Amino acid sequence: MNLPAHNKAAPDPFHEFHPVLWTPDSTVESIYSVKRNHGITGSYKLHNLNDQINDNRDTFNKIIVEYIINDCSYAVFTVADLLNTTYPFDQQSEGNILGEIAERISRRITKYFLKHWSKQGKTGGIFDQNFDIRNCNNFIVAHTSHYVLKIQQYPNLIILKRTGKGKYGYENIKELDGFFDYRFSGKRHILVLESKLEKVNVDCDDLLNNLFTPLRQIFPEASFYYVLFTDKYSIYSRSNYERWRQIKQLPVRIHEKLNAEGIGTLFFTFNESREDFEKIKNFLMIQYRAVRKETLTLFGKTIIGQKELTIFDGGETPHIKLIKDPYSGMWREIPLKHKSS
Repeated sequence: MNLPAHNKAAPDPFHEFHPVLWTPDSTVESIYSVKRNHGITGSYKLHNLNDQINDNRDTFNKIIVEYIINDCSYAVFTVADLLNTTYPFDQQSEGNILGEIAERISRRITKYFLKHWSKQGKTGGIFDQNFDIRNCNNFIVAHTSHYVLKIQQYPNLIILKRTGKGKYGYENIKELDGFFDYRFSGKRHILVLESKLEKVNVDCDDLLNNLFTPLRQIFPEASFYYVLFTDKYSIYSRSNYERWRQIKQLPVRIHEKLNAEGIGTLFFTFNESREDFEKIKNFLMIQYRAVRKETLTLFGKTIIGQKELTIFDGGETPHIKLIKDPYSGMWREIPLKHKSS
């Protein structure tokens, strides 16, 4: 297929991250390798409502999952995020929760990467100064006569196509995990993020027809990139990772298909393991029930003394602490306080 014309003359700020076709030696066929990952080392911390980080925060802004990159700290999940979702944080929604965690961490890393990648580059520009992040759901970002790019629930965007069907004659044809507007040497570069956990089931024709064709019409002056964020061995050949950083056949097909249409590909990997994602998911489910005052089961450390009982839930501070009345033998909860720093 032929997409609308694109700007081939614009310098590529991400050329170091694209797959490269080469021949390691005369005994093997040519392979694709990726020389660089995003290079961002991040770590997460889990917090319950009692943790010191939440001492001076109102209930809705208390941090549940914190992500740390260098000296920067970011709230990945807050109490408000737990309460303002379209699904409950329970076992029936584990797939949704894991996907949401992956989206939020990958967006945070990608945003940090773009802000620090080049002195010639800068992020932002798609929204004007009047844009209100607190009241932006269903905000139309840009449109043509056939396509609409709008915010569904910030920061997730969707693309609508005018088909004469659906509400107001438009149908949702694509949901975007992340959308980044990057300016480099006076040129506009748009990166579209998709996050996957383990199974990479990307349809290249769908990417072209329902993502990049509409975006090219909406932003005809821009260059485009597809950022696939997933675990290491969904991208790389396990046997040839250390020697050659060889990528698997599906990433090769994605790269070749998009590259033929002038679209760059960046394959980024999570710092976290699948076990980390499971740990974060389970912690969010516990805090969801705690916030809603529901019965919950804790799997954290428990310290039992003759007069004290301390139960942790995975946060830095105990979930609850009980002391035993020496006269009645009854246990009562005591407030948890932190020392002044």
